[in-house]
Amino acid sequence: MPTELLSLPWQVQLTLASGYAAYALAYAGIRSHHQTIDVAFATLVFGLIATFVTAGLMKVGANEIVAGILAFVLTIVAGAIWRMWGRVFFRSAMRRLKVSQADDDPSAWKAMFSQTKYDVSQIAVQLTDGTWLRCDDTRKFAKAPFGPCVLGDNGDVILYLSHEDAPDKPSKELTTVIDDQWGYRATYIPGDKIARVAVRHRSR
Repeated sequence: MPTELLSLPWQVQLTLASGYAAYALAYAGIRSHHQTIDVAFATLVFGLIATFVTAGLMKVGANEIVAGILAFVLTIVAGAIWRMWGRVFFRSAMRRLKVSQADDDPSAWKAMFSQTKYDVSQIAVQLTDGTWLRCDDTRKFAKAPFGPCVLGDNGDVILYLSHEDAPDKPSKELTTVIDDQWGYRATYIPGDKIARVAVRHRSR
């Protein structure tokens, strides 16, 4: 970070810090395609919330520290609200107004998991050799370290394997995925071994 930023007035530092923290939360996991200008302007947009909150609180006589803390917290809350509901509402409005059918997610792969309104309920991965690896009830792994599953930027997947269906073989249920002593067993699948991914979602 340039040392010049540390010499700026504390209100400016608060605006930038709050704005970037809210931006990072609002676009967590889906900001790898953002350019510097996208980050800068998104930070400033969220930072305006901190600026207005700080100015309003200090105008009514609030302490600088209290005003700064409340401004930071409320800006973070705004970032969370945008991620949870704002993006979905905005994209829906854009489609209904016939402005655009696209969204800001970097890929369909990311879009499948970026809407926090929905939870993954089941996931199945077909390998290039035809084998299906499934987790039929992700609720069992909601508290697992990587639960319920992870989709990487390279197309790789981590899941908790409950069933395996190999070609020309009986379906096999794996009963030792959860062990009372050793915990949860996650399975990593490299992207170059995956032919297809099928996912079910349910509303929260």
